[in-house]
Amino acid sequence: MLAGTQDTLAPSKPTVVSHSKPISAWSVFVATLVKDLQIEWRYLPNLISKGVELGIRVLFYFVLSGVIALKASETPITQDITDLELFIFFQGALLLFVFNGIALNTPVQSVMRDLSNGTLEFLYSNPSSRYAYYVGGIVANAIISMIIFIPLYLFLVVSSSASFIEMLLVLAVCGAVLITLIAMGVMIALLGILWRQVAAITQVLAIMFEMLSGAYFPITAFPPFFQYVSYLLPYTWGYDLIRYYSFSGQWETILPIWMEWLILGVYAIIYTVLSIYLLRLTERHAKKKGLHLL
Repeated sequence: MLAGTQDTLAPSKPTVVSHSKPISAWSVFVATLVKDLQIEWRYLPNLISKGVELGIRVLFYFVLSGVIALKASETPITQDITDLELFIFFQGALLLFVFNGIALNTPVQSVMRDLSNGTLEFLYSNPSSRYAYYVGGIVANAIISMIIFIPLYLFLVVSSSASFIEMLLVLAVCGAVLITLIAMGVMIALLGILWRQVAAITQVLAIMFEMLSGAYFPITAFPPFFQYVSYLLPYTWGYDLIRYYSFSGQWETILPIWMEWLILGVYAIIYTVLSIYLLRLTERHAKKKGLHLL
């Protein structure tokens, strides 16, 4: 009887009820897209500086194409690459370079901005898709960068003798590489959450991807070891396909065309799945050790 009375008088444990409602990934994506577009428009001089930077690159490659030449024995084509052909060769690298900066830098910049503003804890303590948040920022920057990408693409269309279908396939290659880069950018952003300062790592990776993927020289001119390393990078297959279509099929690809498309697709799937998995691991680690780690 006494025991029963004690149980009755014992205070009950408070029930914790969360009033947060899950937000769909699409809503997070749209909200982030609109936010980042507004930020880019507000800081218009930053966009202008990006255009000037890319314009300097175009001018540099134009001058360089009139100074150097690639021998036929060192290129996957049956003739020396000089003047206009060499400029077309560089143009393919410039198209992917636009997306390179967007996909690899945007998620890291987003993390750094949220860390500085103190909003990262809020993002990671609410029932919303963090992956959609990062993708929204990348797509916003991709839309803004169309101001730079479209003139470059049209210039390639005019300077190349490729057909309309081939130039559409160049766009498809850029899209496939962008999907893979989005996943890579998210993974680098996770390093920003755990290690804080990873901007230097991002720049090193971007330069390495350019150099080893054949942006400036065909990978057939590389030593065998570096050629094998380049095969592991999605850029390599993107550059190879873009040049194949830009040179109207005269460019001899590393592997058959269908196989290179398949490799790009497999890379996009693998990197996307891996980035989602690592994002969940990072969330669990931060919530287990404390949100102050963010």
